[in-house]
Amino acid sequence: MIEESRFYRELRRFATTEPSYSPNCQVIRTVPTDRYNLSAVARRAFGDATETRVILAAAGLSNVDAPLKEQDLVLPTVAYLRYLKEKCGITTAVRTVR
Repeated sequence: MIEESRFYRELRRFATTEPSYSPNCQVIRTVPTDRYNLSAVARRAFGDATETRVILAAAGLSNVDAPLKEQDLVLPTVAYLRYLKEKCGITTAVRTVR
């Protein structure tokens, strides 16, 4: 549980402080149909719908039932997401985008 909260904090810090031109990030535009479908945004960003907690943290949402506003989300690339997970002690494998 401690790893999860640290991961959330690291992702939130990344999303709010990383410049959009950084090679470690990607900017994803959310649309109105993504309001309650975080897995669609995760699928577009990472090719994996299970990475909803990354979207949750980047958007600053407290739970998965909170509505996602239409916005530009600064998300880590797949490689940098793997680094953040290792740094926080989370061993979940990150799928590579094909």
